[in-house]
Amino acid sequence: MADPQYRRLAESRLDELQILPVNDLATRLQRGRQPDEWPPYVSAEHDLEKARIITLIPRPEPRPRLKVGSGMFSFEDDHPSAERMSQVFDAVGLEARHVMPWHAYPWRDAGRHTHEQLDAGAKPLIELIGLLPRVRAIVAHGEESMYVAGRLYSPDVARTLLRDRGIHVFAARSTSPSAWSLDEAATASALRTMREVYRIAMVQARLKPREEERRSRRR
Repeated sequence: MADPQYRRLAESRLDELQILPVNDLATRLQRGRQPDEWPPYVSAEHDLEKARIITLIPRPEPRPRLKVGSGMFSFEDDHPSAERMSQVFDAVGLEARHVMPWHAYPWRDAGRHTHEQLDAGAKPLIELIGLLPRVRAIVAHGEESMYVAGRLYSPDVARTLLRDRGIHVFAARSTSPSAWSLDEAATASALRTMREVYRIAMVQARLKPREEERRSRRR
């Protein structure tokens, strides 16, 4: 989204029907918060009626740190994390309309969160699931996302929501840049593992994943 014209087009589509209820949820989460803490909106290439997988990442970057990227939730962004996820989705054949991105803790707060703060992220996630009738998998990136997704197994938080909807939770590596400060070989291995997690999630969500390309051996 480095192109200003493309960004304006994306912003103009935030109230399209396929994403409006999700962005209405983001608007409701602004209440009682300062503008620099507001959750980002989700771009319109995602579709609440067709989404099969929730990609759950820890939290949005605080606005002062947004030196790159649009501040909008889009895997078409020019932020390194978004670019990496876009490459993973392309490799496994996961289309944007079949995935709904969300933050485990949707507000822009700096620093590591306490369990009490993360608990507050469970309710918006439950509301999001209620908007997505075809979701069957959650891929939770990093410890914070796994904690919030794990809270949905608690009867006092979500009753039997995951079981009733047939939703499975899968753990994946964090999308945070610090989690990817790796050498080339380790990065390649981590990406292979992430692609495999998404393939398994796609099967759970009744989508057909694209298989890993095998390098031909030299004779």
